[in-house]
Amino acid sequence: MSMQDDKLQERIMNCLEEILPSTVTVTAESNLWELGINSMTFIRLVVALEEALDIEIEDESIYLEHFRNVESIKALVSPYVSSS
Repeated sequence: MSMQDDKLQERIMNCLEEILPSTVTVTAESNLWELGINSMTFIRLVVALEEALDIEIEDESIYLEHFRNVESIKALVSPYVSSS
């Protein structure tokens, strides 16, 4: 994993820790749906990612399956981060 990937993963993890209850432990492999992501936390996560990464995720890209775990989120936001 490159330094940029490490930093991106860290920022995603920070966003997740911000929106999930403090009693939830998040790892890069965590299935976020099993950790309690619901429609409200899902929207909060999208907003947190956009703010933290200074990007705007296209509405057409906002599908639950893109938010299954940290790796899937990283795959979704990487092109936005690269082009900003």
